[in-house]
Amino acid sequence: MTDKQLARPEFMIDSWDFSSHPAEPIHDAFHTRQNSWFHFQRNIAGLSAWLEQSGIPDPVIDAVLEEDTRPRFDRINDGFLLILRGVNKADGDKPEDMISLRILYFKGNLYSFRRRPVTAVRLIQGLLETQQGPQSLPDFILQLVDEMTNNIELLQDNIEAEMERLEDDERGTTSDRQRALTNLHRRLLRLTRFVRPQLTALDKLAADGPKWFDAEWAQWLLNERDNTHRELENMEMLLEQVWMLREHLHQDLAEKMNRNTYWLSMVAGVFLPISFLTGLFGINIGGMPGVDDSNAFWIFSGALLIIAVIEFLLLRRLRFW
Repeated sequence: MTDKQLARPEFMIDSWDFSSHPAEPIHDAFHTRQNSWFHFQRNIAGLSAWLEQSGIPDPVIDAVLEEDTRPRFDRINDGFLLILRGVNKADGDKPEDMISLRILYFKGNLYSFRRRPVTAVRLIQGLLETQQGPQSLPDFILQLVDEMTNNIELLQDNIEAEMERLEDDERGTTSDRQRALTNLHRRLLRLTRFVRPQLTALDKLAADGPKWFDAEWAQWLLNERDNTHRELENMEMLLEQVWMLREHLHQDLAEKMNRNTYWLSMVAGVFLPISFLTGLFGINIGGMPGVDDSNAFWIFSGALLIIAVIEFLLLRRLRFW
């Protein structure tokens, strides 16, 4: 076998042998390894052929290299396929645009595939390098799911804090608060779009897990599944809060508009007869009373004031406000 065949391929990001503890990095003879983890950059040429050489069936290769996926669990011969979504922590990207991580457990080996870096995987890589990482492949899966769930929880906490700030914001304009709520609503919808099927995938993995791992591992995975379920319930509650606050803002805006319209109507009602009289007495034709009387203006102004006061008292007695 040539040195080129022994060298790590360009598409292989990392590889570790879990046959002993602590795990050891793998530098050669990749196809003959057992109880090992291989991490790949899935958009680099040559990966499909390498997986074929490892004996992985073509339909499974197509599934792990497919461009657009959603969280799911599929049982296959000699293993399973688990597709998860994690928080996107890349600079300049939106965290809720969750990135895909495909996990293939096949004939005792674990294969993971990414396009963009996954924070949970990088954390485990760092732990392995310091000999503090998971002790086995089942432990690796549990820790990976746990870290991905923790990152979702942190993102949800940030959204919840922003939601509380909007609820307590009495100085911001209604339009600004509405825009912020629309943005929060969109972010939560993107999260629930992936977290809900991810919960289903973990349910199926927990049910089928004892086929490959022990019962204790399945129980730990159920705990992780419950954490994901709790996060989903919190997201749904936040969606309800967003909806309720938006309804409150709509109602508050409608009340302000109604109140302003009401007072404009009141002012118009008070000044309508006064405007009629001033218009009537403003005509320039003969026969107008008081034309030759120097006190006629003050008498007329006093009459208008009396009419305005009578209207005000009448409207108040009729409980117009």
